[in-house]
Amino acid sequence: MVYALLLIVLIALLALMMGKKLTKGSSCCGTKEPPVKRIKPSDSDTSHYPYTYELKVEGMVCVNCARRVENAFISLGDMIAKADAMTKEVRLWSKRELSRQEAASIVSDAGYTLLDIK
Repeated sequence: MVYALLLIVLIALLALMMGKKLTKGSSCCGTKEPPVKRIKPSDSDTSHYPYTYELKVEGMVCVNCARRVENAFISLGDMIAKADAMTKEVRLWSKRELSRQEAASIVSDAGYTLLDIK
């Protein structure tokens, strides 16, 4: 009975730790790395962005990875990005057309690999 209770407590603690890593960033990209700060777009109204893209990105494994990819696009000033490390997908809104080559270069400069763009 005592062992079962200890096992339940241990599982609960592990689940709590994993939840924090998924939402606050983790150290998978470096030892005890702090969360990457999100760059906020100057214009966050997606209706102002006539071009939308769905990107599949290889290498995003945590929240920090996703934020790095988002920040790479947002820092250009005419794009908004929302990355999901779990699905390895990036939803991108742009005020201009974006070629596959340019998207691949932006993703590569952030340290990841573009697999597909739609």
